Amino acid sequence: MVDLAIATRPAYEFILTATAFVTPQRIDSYDVGPAWFTRTEASLGPEETNRIRALTGGCEHVLVRLLGVAHDLPAPGSAGDLIDGLARLSADDLRLTLLGYYSKRIRRRAAPELIRDAAGGDAAAQRTFVTAASDGPDCESALRSILGRPAEDLRVELLGVLATWRERVFDDHFAIVGAILEREVDRLRHRSAELTLDRFLEEATGGATVVAEPGTETIEVFPHWALRPWNVFWEHATSQIVGVAVPTEHASANPDDPPDRLVSLAKALGDERRLRILRRLSGGSYTLQELADHFAIPKTTLLHHLVMLRAAGVVRVGPGPFGRYSLRPEMPRELQRLLEAYLPAVPRDRRGD
Repeated sequence: MVDLAIATRPAYEFILTATAFVTPQRIDSYDVGPAWFTRTEASLGPEETNRIRALTGGCEHVLVRLLGVAHDLPAPGSAGDLIDGLARLSADDLRLTLLGYYSKRIRRRAAPELIRDAAGGDAAAQRTFVTAASDGPDCESALRSILGRPAEDLRVELLGVLATWRERVFDDHFAIVGAILEREVDRLRHRSAELTLDRFLEEATGGATVVAEPGTETIEVFPHWALRPWNVFWEHATSQIVGVAVPTEHASANPDDPPDRLVSLAKALGDERRLRILRRLSGGSYTLQELADHFAIPKTTLLHHLVMLRAAGVVRVGPGPFGRYSLRPEMPRELQRLLEAYLPAVPRDRRGD
């Protein structure tokens, strides 16, 4: 029996805001938009902007590996608590954390002994580990940088970068979005009481299939604002940590405003390439690679479109790195119902106008 926990820890949002900022190459896939990046760069200044991005090398996984530390914090799990918790780690242990040593996902790719040997300076182990554990050129460069710096220098740099991020960016950010996250926790808790666990997780993630891995005792769901519309999946000890995006649109009391669900679907469908993807999916389920091969476009471009379709609840994706994408069978009927409910029937005497 797997338990469900729904909560928000400021430390989670702290990690994900920094993760978004250090991956400007993915700016078009984030709901926060270019304006957020511009404001954040102005708040940090050029020196600190370069500093935090140099530390992570543009790899989104470096800071996400701190989610396990955030998970183990006592309530409320603030950004300050996270920085203090990281400061209590030895320099060597902090390096191992950034390398993913405590991550089940990384250990499926590289044995713990190999990671330790790499962290200890074994050049052959470092080459093998980087090849096995990286997720693309940016992450390969980041791993090499983490391995190449003295552990104490890396520790001092990380703590300094995070302290500056909290002071210049995150405290103001959380003053705005903290209440939104709390409201979303309440909404998710209400929905979890109305649905089975599988159905709740599918709805909360916008169509992703979440499978409890062997040894999992708790699935912890937390809402996030920073990386919308992406989901975040992490494993730590006996917990699976699932970050779900806060809906970007909210209901309005004005009857002339279209329903949020209709707006979300319209945005997702308002692109010729995404419509072609849906037509393909109407005939079966496919992996990301299969779809990329069929449309002859890069996987990164295709993934951007699939994330938008998934966030709108139009498609769903199976578990694992090679999960198969499929069309939600009820989506066409749902769109028809929403349009019929929002658009008044045209009177017969006006149909010839």
